[in-house]
Amino acid sequence: MLYLVQSNKMECLADSLISCLQETAGCGPLGHGPSVFESDQILVQSPGMSQWLKIQIAEKLGIAANIDFPLPSSFIWQLYQQHIQHLPEQSAFTKPNMTWKLMSILPTMLEQPEFAAIEQYLKDSQPLKLYQLAGKIADVYDQYLVYRPDWIIHWEAGHNDLPDTNDVSICASHPWQPILWRALVTNSKDLGESPFHRANLHHTLLEALHDPVNQKSTTEAEKSLMVFGISAMPMQQLEVLSALAETRDVLIFWFNPSQHYWGDIVDKKTQAKAQLKAIDNKGEANKALVNREALGAVEFLDIGNPLLASWGKLGRDYQDMLLGFELQQQDYFVDIYPECLLQHIQCDVNDLQFRATTDELDASELLSNGINYPKVEIAATDSSLQIHACHSKVRELEILHDQLLKRFNDNPDWHPGDVIVMMPDVATYAPFIEGVFGAVDYKLSIPYAISDRNVGQVSPLLNSFLQLMKLHQSRLTLSEVLSLLEVPAVQRKFAIEAQEFELLQHWLTDAGVRWGWNDHDKQRWDLPAEKQNTWVFGLQRLLAGYAMASSELYQGNQELISAYADIEGQQAVALGKCYQFTGVLLKVLAFCQESQGIQQKVKLALELLSELYDADETEQSDMLILRETLEKMLVHSHQYVDEIDQDVFVSELQQNIQENGVGQRFLAGYVNFCTLMPMRSIPFKMVCLLGMNDSDYPRQSVPMGFDLMRLAPAKRGDRSRRLDDRYLFLEALLSAREQLYFSYQGFSQKDNSLLAPSILLSELMEYCQQGFCLSGDLGLEVEHTEKNLLAHLTIKHKLQPFDQVYFEIKTEIKTEIKTEIKTEIKTEVKSGVKGELKDDINPKQNKPESYLSFNKKQQTIAEQLQQPSQALMFNVDPLTQSLEQSTQLELEAMIAFFQNPAKAFFMQRWQTRFYPLGQQSSNEEPFSFDGLDRYKLNERLVQHSLATSLNNTLEIDDAVEAKKTATQTTHFRDEQPNTIISLLNELRAEGKLPPGQSGNLALRPLVKQSMQLAEQIGQLNQSLTTAQSVDIELSINDVTLVGRVDSLYEQNLILWRPGKLRAKDRIALYLQWLCLCANSSTTAPQTGLNQAHFISTDKLYSLPVIEQQTALQQLAIWLEHWQLGGDQILHFYPEAAWQWVTSQDVNKTLSTFKGNDFAAGEGTEAHIQRVCHDLTERFEAFSHIAEALLLPLVALGDAK
Repeated sequence: MLYLVQSNKMECLADSLISCLQETAGCGPLGHGPSVFESDQILVQSPGMSQWLKIQIAEKLGIAANIDFPLPSSFIWQLYQQHIQHLPEQSAFTKPNMTWKLMSILPTMLEQPEFAAIEQYLKDSQPLKLYQLAGKIADVYDQYLVYRPDWIIHWEAGHNDLPDTNDVSICASHPWQPILWRALVTNSKDLGESPFHRANLHHTLLEALHDPVNQKSTTEAEKSLMVFGISAMPMQQLEVLSALAETRDVLIFWFNPSQHYWGDIVDKKTQAKAQLKAIDNKGEANKALVNREALGAVEFLDIGNPLLASWGKLGRDYQDMLLGFELQQQDYFVDIYPECLLQHIQCDVNDLQFRATTDELDASELLSNGINYPKVEIAATDSSLQIHACHSKVRELEILHDQLLKRFNDNPDWHPGDVIVMMPDVATYAPFIEGVFGAVDYKLSIPYAISDRNVGQVSPLLNSFLQLMKLHQSRLTLSEVLSLLEVPAVQRKFAIEAQEFELLQHWLTDAGVRWGWNDHDKQRWDLPAEKQNTWVFGLQRLLAGYAMASSELYQGNQELISAYADIEGQQAVALGKCYQFTGVLLKVLAFCQESQGIQQKVKLALELLSELYDADETEQSDMLILRETLEKMLVHSHQYVDEIDQDVFVSELQQNIQENGVGQRFLAGYVNFCTLMPMRSIPFKMVCLLGMNDSDYPRQSVPMGFDLMRLAPAKRGDRSRRLDDRYLFLEALLSAREQLYFSYQGFSQKDNSLLAPSILLSELMEYCQQGFCLSGDLGLEVEHTEKNLLAHLTIKHKLQPFDQVYFEIKTEIKTEIKTEIKTEIKTEVKSGVKGELKDDINPKQNKPESYLSFNKKQQTIAEQLQQPSQALMFNVDPLTQSLEQSTQLELEAMIAFFQNPAKAFFMQRWQTRFYPLGQQSSNEEPFSFDGLDRYKLNERLVQHSLATSLNNTLEIDDAVEAKKTATQTTHFRDEQPNTIISLLNELRAEGKLPPGQSGNLALRPLVKQSMQLAEQIGQLNQSLTTAQSVDIELSINDVTLVGRVDSLYEQNLILWRPGKLRAKDRIALYLQWLCLCANSSTTAPQTGLNQAHFISTDKLYSLPVIEQQTALQQLAIWLEHWQLGGDQILHFYPEAAWQWVTSQDVNKTLSTFKGNDFAAGEGTEAHIQRVCHDLTERFEAFSHIAEALLLPLVALGDAK
């Protein structure tokens, strides 16, 4: 017998099912009923439902055992196998099987005129395109087998039209489908496969089930078959259950939203369409009777509850399909006595009412607070329905975490297993879930589990193997290869330790590896065969560095090799391991670039799997999945015998891996995060729906253009993603027992502009505004009533979690709390969840303006942000414990200190250094010189020009041509020192010269600039003498200043830089010149020193000779400030200081410090930012130091 057990509470359905299980277990002795050893069968639609049922059964009966939970499709296939002989384990017409056979068939049929559209689509002969098209066609045929089996039978009979419509244009638009289906059936027979599929099996099975010969006697009766919690089933499956009910009891436990019949409940749009259709052509006499009948039918259509009418089409059609069978109904509906907004909505749906009435409301009622049917009032403390508008996924989760802590604190009997969190796609939220819920203090941690992810999204091993199988699509960038080498199973295979991996990462980056295996590999991307910055280039440098000295360039097969300098001793073992890994990587690349048959592809892939990974116990399951997935592809080797492209192979592999779900069960005692899926109507105390954005939900599913179901008239039971998501939204609303929680991204992160929520959430908000109001608001204007309710339901959140509004407590709230809570509230949530609430937090307040956060780290930040800005900066007060400074100071260290005292303080006191953000990606080869390389190049070129007395500019193209004709030896540097040619060779061998013509273009302006600088130096050093060095040793105020001053050309100190003159350059020149003038070992000024010069691109800055005593006095002042800067921050910022002492203009000085839109100021430097965010707060101290140090320098003026 077929039974329909329905209820508006899933718990009631579960209790009814458990009662049936108890009756089955209490049957008579053996031989008078089903065997006690026979397992009970309960059909469910998802593993989550089966897990929840097991828990319910175990809680009620003490144990849940000997129960099978098959999916409907797998159960019916088992029925096929039981009643039809010679049926294989798997149908020959599954989607994967059809895909590979269609790949073989389609190219042979393109010459037929019916296939003109497909021929046009496949004209470029891309293998992946053919595979994808075959997969889409197979998916459409699979839908036909389930929802239009009569089409398939009709086509196999030789017809080319549709049996259920007279519209010939439907098939005429895609005439190839019937022909291709018959070819597919013929191909399956030629391959010796079973001709059965779900369409012809269905009729065969129904005949077998109706056959009295196959019906068992009473003594051989089977246990009842139960179908639990499935929201909708295809007519094909219902027919099988109905036929099966002739020999055994079949109980369908259906979650029915309403206790009343609601098959005639439609939304206003559908009702209007029906009325227009009924009155169409009513003026025609021959249709008058028909129209009267149609109008009479429309009168039975009712609006009922607006939410059920709008969201319930899927369930409404399913109810009509069920009631079309002969069955017995058993109702277990529960009357709802609403106490909160959520229960009011659920009661309205159950009773098919709105505003506590089943009557249809006219416009005057709906547009007012109610005349005959007033809006239902809810308490101002009602928090059963909440909507949170956020800025991002991360903020959604941070707010959810705070809200859950609040719920657990307010409800001590709650535990994490009472909460479910659903979203359109859990995979997009998974990393943020780990980051938010997994990174809080242990006292505030909440146990959680993430479901509905495929193994490829969870396992690094599987993900890395898929990445390897796509290596032919990769440029082999440094970061991509290092990410593969970082996988633990790969590191174990090649015995690479964590320290060795970091060492390899540094070596490969420093050796110039960027992308591409070698010069020929770059030609895959239609680029010149340039070996520089490839893997072979870098590995050759590293291996040469192990075998040879790094002081010379060595001649390779075709180019010079610069041996890497930093490889020493046993460290070379790590290099050998890296070389082994790259060897296997090269094999993978060759595998990916070759087309082979399926069997050969699978065989080689399994071999590579063994060569790449050494899985531990936790990863053995991943390895097993990979092997099984690869071997699973072998079943298609006879269906497609040609060679397959690697893109096709990896697409099939990836699709099969994605079908392997992981963590799809609901874990007891955890907050479960899962994807919004049909048949997820499991009851929870708190149901949370995240990601309810306008663009994300309902999820969009665009049907294929050649899907005939899209063109043909719709039938009851047809599935669509849009209708599924609407009904799922309704089920989620009805499954919440105490609170329903929504969140969506309501504001843009960029400009804070408003973003719309999901249309379903908007409908719910409008429903609440039209049907409910806050207590005491009925007398207000309609606009104010709706606005107040919306403000009560919706909480608009800030961009940052440390915003002060999350921690502010109003005075009246504090007073109330002091009377209620005298000590700190501590809460311990079941399963180890702990939270702490301060005594100034009122957990009963739910209004948006008093929403509170329990995150103490964010609270600390919020409190700091409320302090004056200097409180957030570095503590600039002198340290209580002075640093024991050395009595000897290097001149170079002294110059570096005054160029940035803040940076020197951090490095000396705490060995801390801050680096700017935005470093160049290690995957890109250089297309220009960085600052350090440019400086070295200029220095080298200037020295070359000075040494060879070159006063004319040397064209870089001539140097490049000279390089090509020069005789190259293994000791290239020694034979041609300080030449442009050797410089070019060295840079290119080190991978620092931009490749190709770009290198020549980058070097040209540097050569020209260096020649100009050299010419100016030559004018000042007319005798063309070489630079001299003078050692410095001065004792000043118990400090010995030592060092060496270079670049002394006869009587002149000459410094230079290829850029504009800076205050730092003036200071460097001034301090060195002071040391020379004060040094007793230097020749007396009247017979020795002449002038100090600094040559830059914009001017020549010169200083005259300074008397020795004056120089010593000035050095003493600088040393005094150096000592002061060891104990506290010395507010001396050279560029701003020079601006101040030369202009005495505060605004110009501040502008120099802050910078503008075109140039960064001195204050933006990472170390200075931390000690002086605003110079105005330290201007007095700054100006005194600047004047003390720089006014004497300004007084000297420019001598030239």
